[in-house]
Amino acid sequence: MSEKHGPDCTCGCHDHEHEHEHEHEHGHEHHHEHGHHHHDHGTAHEREVDFSWASVVLESHVHDQAATVSATVRAKAEAGKTFGALVAAQKLIAQHVESTGGIVGHIKAYVRAGESFAHASVTDAQHAPACEGDAGLVLGPDVQCQLVAIALLVDLDVLEEIVLESLA
Repeated sequence: MSEKHGPDCTCGCHDHEHEHEHEHEHGHEHHHEHGHHHHDHGTAHEREVDFSWASVVLESHVHDQAATVSATVRAKAEAGKTFGALVAAQKLIAQHVESTGGIVGHIKAYVRAGESFAHASVTDAQHAPACEGDAGLVLGPDVQCQLVAIALLVDLDVLEEIVLESLA
């Protein structure tokens, strides 16, 4: 966490320095439009996108010249997708970032359903993701599911589109 601001600072900058792990007990009808105020973090974006298999809330910002896109994924139960779908998306993100001349900082995927969990980490397109946990974990509306991509030398808008295309 940056020490640019005092401990009582309410600017909201620090809100993106943690894993976004809130759960919703309702139908997820809201659009997550918070009024974020940032210092030296560049442009911040937030939007929700619906795919045939999931609803995805993207939170994006630039910090110290690194584009960061966090995707909270709420899979539809009938889709039957497993954690492997997120690992495949991670590989695609790494390939696309590098093909645009960017550098992968880190791409992390995490799912948790009760006591079951899985996570995977990617640092470039040349190596297989490092996976731990139950790779066959089925995604659904009650499964906490997060994918975060950090990249250098890639515009934030481009990284957002790469993440969305990889999850589509």
